[in-house]
Amino acid sequence: MKKIIALCLAVVMTLGLLAGCGKNTDDNTDPSEKTLVLRAETAFTTLDPANSNNTHDIKLYDQIYEGLYGMNEAEGGYYNELAKDVQVSDDSMTYTITLKDGITFQNGEPLTASDCVFTYERAFKNANMTYLTTMIDSVEAPDDQTFVIHMKYAYAPIAHTLFRVKIVEENEVTQQGDKFGTIPNTAGTGAYYVTEYDVSTGAKLSAYDKYWQGAPNIKKVEYRVFADSAAAVIAYENGELDYYEEAALSDWDSLYKKAGDAHSAMVTGNNIIWMGINYASKNAPVLNNDLVRKAMFYAINKEDVNLAVAEGYGKATDTYMVPEYCPTQPTTGFETYSYNPEKAKSLLAEAGYPDGVDVGTILTTSSAHNSKTAQVLQADLEAVGIHAKVDMLDVSMAVEKWQAQDYDICVYGDSGNYDFNNIRQQVHSESVGMYVINYTIGDKFNWQRMEELVALGAGTAKLEDRMTYYTELWSMIMDTATILPLINRPVAIVWADDLDVGTPVPTYYKVRNFSWVSAS
Repeated sequence: MKKIIALCLAVVMTLGLLAGCGKNTDDNTDPSEKTLVLRAETAFTTLDPANSNNTHDIKLYDQIYEGLYGMNEAEGGYYNELAKDVQVSDDSMTYTITLKDGITFQNGEPLTASDCVFTYERAFKNANMTYLTTMIDSVEAPDDQTFVIHMKYAYAPIAHTLFRVKIVEENEVTQQGDKFGTIPNTAGTGAYYVTEYDVSTGAKLSAYDKYWQGAPNIKKVEYRVFADSAAAVIAYENGELDYYEEAALSDWDSLYKKAGDAHSAMVTGNNIIWMGINYASKNAPVLNNDLVRKAMFYAINKEDVNLAVAEGYGKATDTYMVPEYCPTQPTTGFETYSYNPEKAKSLLAEAGYPDGVDVGTILTTSSAHNSKTAQVLQADLEAVGIHAKVDMLDVSMAVEKWQAQDYDICVYGDSGNYDFNNIRQQVHSESVGMYVINYTIGDKFNWQRMEELVALGAGTAKLEDRMTYYTELWSMIMDTATILPLINRPVAIVWADDLDVGTPVPTYYKVRNFSWVSAS
């Protein structure tokens, strides 16, 4: 039966590949024939949800795959997705999860607990998933509807693991082998499956009409790469782009004028842009000097970044996460580095560099907000005698260098989490493949205490205790002068007149909640 289903879907995929990708020019087009076009800012690196932690990729994954939990950015927090019920043992060491009935993968196979075991055991072996899984000892499937997670230790923020680990169908993933993630598949439970995937141009999706929450209103979806924001604006204004999120704020006036109140939103972003300094850089050993790094921090005017990157719509910040989305983010009790160029010069002189110093290269991605941030940082540093070059790379190349600690200074960011324990991916020695700063190099920092605080914060559900631990942890991180939060950017979104997107959210939208409507 499975072979017959797979063959039918292969025919559907082939037909999808032959379909054109022109814009929807006729307002009277049958909704089943209309293609929803969304912007991909850059190419998707993989279709394997276990092989990327890039937010850009995860947005695509959220249309195709699902976790045991989902994330509700509109109202806050997590909710049961594939999980019908979750029972936690008294010692918080065992999670017994009952799956919802009647869920099938896009290849027609029923979701079973053995698929969950396969998915999690696969995640255990993947470095990209380490920060999500190292707290888990083992998993098992007593029966088809019951999935059991045994913990190594109590871990309060496990909800994010249940959200981020997307369940895949064992047989199809196994059959595709090394090709999984590089070619279309039907191994997810989501409302859409990929019919065409090209690392340079984007991806095309079709609705899975037997989706367990009901057939989606929109049947065809295309993610089209518009690396340049000016090209994306023109495409939206010409009707070639139906949903444009993370729109350049420099274009907001013209976009808003076209879209109007009914088809636009500027929401508080669940994101922070940071500057990271590799204190163990081999190319710029001067960065090992604490005074030099602190001088760099005091040299940065975050409002300059806000104006350049967010047209002044953003907010300068001293936090690792956005407090509006993360109740466990400390907001006081730690060192901040207010813009003070004179203090920066004084620290530089104290460090032995009264005439300035070269600190290497600022590595960033080619995306507009990151590249602009890097240019502002370069100018602010130069103003106090700190010289740095800027190197802009494709996101996959930049991430590879960050993870290999092959950089001097970097501009990067994160988004989409409701728990401060998310910092674990940046400070824990086990988070290889995720951290940008490796605090375990040498004996410069007390990384053991950092990891202890991560564990203490995760080991209790009491908010006041968690805040105490996380305040000490964030204070330690800020004292290292290696991670400097810069700004929180709002997310500007506009959409077509004949599209209803429900409640706009900053990061993890669901196309299944979108629908075509009669244009006004």
